[in-house]
Parts: sequence; structure tokens; C-alpha cells
Amino acid sequence: MPIHAITRRELIGGSAAALAAAAEAPKTLRWGVIGTGSRSRMHFPAIRSFPEMDIVAACDVDAGRLKTGVERIGRPVPAFSEYAQLLAHPNVNAVLVTTPNLFHEEMVLAALAAGKHVLCEKPLATTLRSAEAVRKAAEGAKQTVLFGLQLRYAHRYGDLVKTVRSGRIGTPKYVSLIEFRGDWNRNNVWLYRDPKTGKEMNWRFSQAASGGTLNEKYCHYFDIVNWIMGSVPRRILATGGLNHYPMRETWDHATVSLEYPGGARASHELCMYGPHRLELQVIGDDGSLRVMEDHLLLEKTGAGVGEKIPLTPEVGHGERGPAGRAIESAVVRMYADFLESVKTGKKPSVTPEIAAASSKLAFLSERSAFLGRAVGWDQPL
Repeated sequence: MPIHAITRRELIGGSAAALAAAAEAPKTLRWGVIGTGSRSRMHFPAIRSFPEMDIVAACDVDAGRLKTGVERIGRPVPAFSEYAQLLAHPNVNAVLVTTPNLFHEEMVLAALAAGKHVLCEKPLATTLRSAEAVRKAAEGAKQTVLFGLQLRYAHRYGDLVKTVRSGRIGTPKYVSLIEFRGDWNRNNVWLYRDPKTGKEMNWRFSQAASGGTLNEKYCHYFDIVNWIMGSVPRRILATGGLNHYPMRETWDHATVSLEYPGGARASHELCMYGPHRLELQVIGDDGSLRVMEDHLLLEKTGAGVGEKIPLTPEVGHGERGPAGRAIESAVVRMYADFLESVKTGKKPSVTPEIAAASSKLAFLSERSAFLGRAVGWDQPL
């Protein structure tokens, strides 16, 4: 079968005998992949970059996607249409879940019950109550569990947080995050069928299937702002809705204002139908930091000229190339953290609590917009 991404053989290097021995050696993590659609493409080359990891089984309800997924793996592996069959496979000890959001809860809980380590794409679930159930199960599990907030592992955001923590801008008082972008994945995606109406739609357009645009898309950036602030917000005020895409149920725009302990504030603007614009700025009582293409721009209060702080080089999202030869750095670092957690028993950098907080912030933002007022973080479920 053709191999569409860089292989373990290319990454490990060395003699043919050494490669054969490495291939035959038991792997620390033997992955079964549930969901072999487009999202899994980001994970396969990262997994293959570690000699301690292998992909040994695949599952998808769509026969065409399953066939394509096995081809990307690069060799024949057991392929299933039911995820319970994959969980029962004796050679699988770790599960990657890259299915639409509405399946995350049941699949993560089933994988944990089967004794598997779990890496699940964000978010945890599609409702606040379900996300809380997944969080509790993940925190109580003996296995390693990690949810795919891979921006936590991106150098640009790590460099930003490190610089903020260094005190060079003083105490952070305000974070501004703006993302304008087009809609995403509009073609050849899994269609969710509403059980009540029978209507089918792109699953990301469905509130029931995705948990909302903020939960599906903006949970990444909610997490980054929480990381910068070092806490979760205490009050949330949001507006949002639909005014451009009539085929959607989920929001195509949002404005979210957050108040953090100590009085620091953050604002988010999201537009799903605007020209590309991604801006992140942290303002402290002694200066500010802006994330630029290849550097942080530090502007001290009262200084006339800004200082450029180089960002650590990395392969960013969307830079993988047509043949998948370059592997996204943040994803590789995420798997390295996962592997270390399995080997040592330490918690991964993205704990279930961290992942749950980003989804909770999304859900509370929608609740604020629905109620037309600010809501507190400790809202009852």
C-alpha cells in the first residue's frame, strides 16, 4: 500500500538489521485509531516518528474512509467498522479518538473501561454535564488520558507564556484575541442526521453533534488565555449567533468578555466569514507583547521602539506540505508528553481539568448570550 507520510523507517535511520530489530521489538504504545477521516492525518506521521509507537488497528463506520486510513498507515492492519471490536483487540493498548465530538464521551469512557490509554481530539464532549462526566472519569483513571489541545505544545504560545511569566511586561491586565476566518470543512465531511427531524447536515454545523462553534473551534484559544492568566475566569459575558450562514445551527460569530481573579480582563472576537486575521496581544502594567509571524514584539510602557523576541522555530499548523513530509511540531511534542506520561506515571501537560475548563468556558459563553447577562464560573450544571 502507498505511504502518504514520512515513515518510521525514514525517521529512525540506521542499518537494515537494526531497523528490522526495531520493527519486531514490542512497542510501548500500540495504537488503535477510531475515526480515520481527515483529522487523523495530523496524527499518523507524529505517531510514526517515535520508535516506541505503532499503529496496529483502525476503525471507521465509513468503508471508504477506513480504506484510505489503512493506506495512510502504510501496511495492512486489522480494520473494524465497530469501535467495540477495536477495543477488544488484544494488541491495542492505546486508543486515538478522532471522531466527531458527539462520540467522544462514549468512546473515551469505553476505552478507559477496556483498560486503554487514551488520546482524544478536543473537546471532551458536547454539553457541560457530559464534559464533567468525562473529566471525572479521566482524572480517576489509572491510564494516561490526554485531550488534543495541541496549541499548548506550540512553541509560539509557550514562548509567549514564558515571557509573560518572566515579568517583562509586569502583571498581565488584558488579553486581546481576534480571529477572523472562513468557514471550515464544508465538503466531504461526515453528515449528522437529527434523530427527531431526519435532517442531515455537516456535523460542525449541528449544535448536537459539535457542542457549538466555541466548543469545537475556540476551545483552543480559550485554553491559551487561561494559560496566560494562570487561572480560569470568574465572570463571562458573551454575545453571538448566526447572521451569515443560513445552513448552520452553530454560531458564525461571537464576542466574549472575561474577568479573571484579580481584575484582569480578556476579550475574544470570532468571525467565521471574514478575511483571515489572527491577533493575540497581552497587555501588562509595564508593557505589552504581541505575537507576530516569527517573533514576539515587546513594547515597554513609555519606550519608543519595540523589541523583537525571536520565536523558537517550529513546523506550524498547515505547514505539513502536500506529501505530509513535515510533521507539525506541536503534535510531535504532544505525543512525546503522552509517551512520557505512560512511562513515568506523571500527568500530561494538558490535564483533563485543563481540557474541561476550555469547553466549560465555551458552554458558559453560550449560556451568557442566551440569558443576555454575565454568568459566573461556578454556575450549577
